[in-house]
Amino acid sequence: MNYFSQFWDENRDDEYSSWGTSTWYFETNDADDVLKQITIYKNGKIVKYSEEKLKDEFGMLCDQKLTIEDCDGDEITKEEFYKLWS
Repeated sequence: MNYFSQFWDENRDDEYSSWGTSTWYFETNDADDVLKQITIYKNGKIVKYSEEKLKDEFGMLCDQKLTIEDCDGDEITKEEFYKLWS
């Protein structure tokens, strides 16, 4: 498994734009499929997606292959990811 984060320095472009910028956290497998995803917004709102919850009114689990290089992200540990997931 791979764990990484990406800071997004732009607001959403929908009715939730007031949430502010966001940091995204990903768990991917060795085939670069996103298994779990967490987004934490500047205002404190947190959304999480996985196979058990693919989407909701705020977004969806990434359905494309993704690597740390694709998003110029930062590697994090499994423990860091699951601390946020809990």
